[in-house]
Formats: sequence, C-alpha cells, structure tokens
Amino acid sequence: MRQFPVSPITALIDESPLYNLGESFGPHLSVADILDPGELAGLSLGYGTSDGDAEARALIAERHGIPDGHVLLTTGAAAALFLLALLHSDGEILVGLPCFPPMLDAVRGLGARVVTVSARFEDGYRIDLDAFRDKLSAHTRLVLFASPQNPSGVSITRGEIGEMLDVMSRRCPEAILLVDETYREATYGSTPAASSFAGLSERVLTCASLSKAYGTPGLRIGWLTVPDPRLREQLRLAKFNSSICCGVLDEFLAARLLSRADQLLRSRGALMADARATVGDWVGEQDGRLHWLRPEAGAFCCARLNPDTFGPLGVRGFYDRLAERRTVVAPGPWFGDSAHVMRIGLAYETGGQLEKGLEVISDALRP
Repeated sequence: MRQFPVSPITALIDESPLYNLGESFGPHLSVADILDPGELAGLSLGYGTSDGDAEARALIAERHGIPDGHVLLTTGAAAALFLLALLHSDGEILVGLPCFPPMLDAVRGLGARVVTVSARFEDGYRIDLDAFRDKLSAHTRLVLFASPQNPSGVSITRGEIGEMLDVMSRRCPEAILLVDETYREATYGSTPAASSFAGLSERVLTCASLSKAYGTPGLRIGWLTVPDPRLREQLRLAKFNSSICCGVLDEFLAARLLSRADQLLRSRGALMADARATVGDWVGEQDGRLHWLRPEAGAFCCARLNPDTFGPLGVRGFYDRLAERRTVVAPGPWFGDSAHVMRIGLAYETGGQLEKGLEVISDALRP
C-alpha cells in the first residue's frame, strides 16, 4: 500500500493557535454573506452531474473569457490537481518549487516520477528558465506551476509562459502545462486581477477554487479549464469514477457566490490592502533582521530571516519562541524552501489580531 507522508501543514486546520499568521486566505464568508438561507429549502439533495452545475460553470467561463464547455467542476483545486496528475502519472511530472505542499505529496503518492525546478527568494521567485529547460525530457507529460505562487504571491508573466511553451514544444511536445491560479483574484485594493492563462493555448490548462480568494474553503468547489475536448472527457470520467460529482449544496452556494463575485472581491481587496500596508510598515521596523517580497496577489507574503544575523541555531530558536507564544507562521520547509523563509498570512487575523501576532514575531526576532 502506498503511504502519504505526514504533513505539518495539517496544523493550519486541525489546531487552534493564539495568532494564526500561517493561513493563506482572508476571513471566511458565511452562508448569510451569499444568500438568504430560506433559498436552500427547495434544493434537491440528489446527485449532481459529473460536469458540475451548469450555472456555476457558465459564471466561471464568463470570468475567464472561455466557452462553458472548457470548464469542469472539481472538489476544490486539490482534486483538479490530483485528477490531472493521475492521468499523467505514467510519465515524468515537473513541478515548480516552492509549491502547495499537499499537491507535491499527492503526486508523489501516485507513484509518479517527479522532477522539480526551484525558484529562490533572492531572485524574487522568478522562474529560472535555463533550469526549467534542463529539467524537461522526452518523458515529461505534465508541468505544474502556480501563478501567483504560494508562498510568495509572485505572478508568472505571459512572456515567461510563452518561453516555457516554446521549450516544451521542442523537448516534450506532448506535455501539457497546468497553471494553478487559485490566488489570481486575491488582489489588493482596487487593483484588477491579472488575466487568466485560460484559453492561451491548447496545451495550457488552469485550475482554481473558491477557497482562497473568496474565503469559502468549506464549499470545496474548484475547477479546471481544459481546451482539449478529449482530455476534458478523460478528466470528467476520472472524476466520475473517483467521486461521481461534487456536492449539490456546495455547487448551489458556489453559483450564488459567483453571481456576486465582483462585489465580494472588492470588499476583501480593501481589507487585504490595509493588511499588506500594515505588514510592509512592520517589516521596515525590524532593523534588517527580516526582509520580504511585496506580494502581487494572495493574502500572504514571503519573508526571510537575514542569513547574516540568523545561523542554524538562531533559526531554530526563532521558531521555538513562536511556538512558546502559540503563534503560527508557515515555515519554508513546508514548501520545499529554506528554513530562513516563512510565509506570513496577511488577512486571516482581523480586529487587531494581525498586529498582535506581528508583535510576537518581533519579540522572537530579538532573543
């Protein structure tokens, strides 16, 4: 029996820290934020369809500027990643690091041959296109990257995607590229979301969900955009054979939420802009002990302990002091990065809790 590794990231949903600055999304929405609960009374709780709710798919397609038939609903973006990796596990799967940890564990758990290419904090987490080219092979079947990236909030440019597709066409012409756009619409203030890569090429798929940008991880609704009808049909069948359909209650609420998407995202964007400004001011007060990358999207940022100040013992002591104060950040090793790096959640804690959590981090930086 294959075994999945134990992941420390489960602490983000299974434990209750005093200050949770490890999360990657803003405050949760409630059902009352989406609709009048009385609207649920007539909803049939029978099976949905393997494609997913038609209204929800149409709303997603409209936001991406693609046909409805390119959208397949999944049980969160995690299921989208899993289904796609399942269909391509007979070849090599190239994954850009750092990345969403459960995704990498799931791909490895399938027994796929995983190849990784790493981006670095000191390079602003830009893709090393030379390293990317060198890691591709004739056996590559699937390439997985996120934009914006988790944990930095740095986005891939259209030029970089074009260069990636160009080298893929020469080294692995049958491979496809999946761009995880889960955080694309989690923007700051009135800044518009970057255009989706959906529809850019027959070889480009995207996935996303309502969990992060919208603050409804409990709905467990995600999606894939798949321009190739044959591949989409294989993914639909894989979904049907593994889970039949998504929950009809989840899909119903998803459609109601998506019909109000712009309004909900505007209010969350204002909250996130204030939180990013707070963290930016706080970083400037740390006397060079900590540096950060200002995120382009996503309710988090990436920060790094100054290597000139913190050696291995200093890094360990920093995290020990946070644990003593029941304060959580997401350490770099969760994402395949250095222990000097951490992800700090900007918008999950509200009502002054963010500032209090940052104060604890400040104290931990000064033993």
